[in-house]
Amino acid sequence: MIQGENVFIRQLELGDEEYLHKWWNSKEVMGHIGYEYGYLKSREAIRQKILADIESQEIFPKEKLFMIIRRENKKPIGEISYYDFDSRNQKCKFNIKICDPADQGKGYGKDALYNFVDFLFKFLNLNKVDLKVLADNERGKRLYKSIGFKEIGYIRKDCFDSRSGEFVDILYMDLLKEDWIKIREN
Repeated sequence: MIQGENVFIRQLELGDEEYLHKWWNSKEVMGHIGYEYGYLKSREAIRQKILADIESQEIFPKEKLFMIIRRENKKPIGEISYYDFDSRNQKCKFNIKICDPADQGKGYGKDALYNFVDFLFKFLNLNKVDLKVLADNERGKRLYKSIGFKEIGYIRKDCFDSRSGEFVDILYMDLLKEDWIKIREN
């Protein structure tokens, strides 16, 4: 378990499909990342994904999803994952969502992200963590910059946004291990 100040991050468990089904099929949760109609995933498909993850014997899978849990009442409030894990080049990407609007803007995302990034550098022995964010996602960009991510460039019209029905720009950001070590020391 990854411990934060106000949240902890845990592996997926049976029963989490109830939360993920609700979140992944919600315009409010998924709209800001370009999925106006959500992922359109069934509860059973999500449950099968969780079962496969639980039964997997891989120590360092290419992708892994975790639940963000509010410490005070042990309630799941979001999800965080890494993907495109590349052991040779020591890098991966990640996603984070605080899914209940009532829990957004309270520092839970920053707490989760800070501790998750620390986990990625230590546990996966990464040299670099990178991400992509819709260029208009100001809240996301502020969060990433607040823990040390740097803008590395825009890719024009790289992602279809179902909110507008148009292709939109993506911002790439990254954080190097050497910079993370300096941030942790301060």
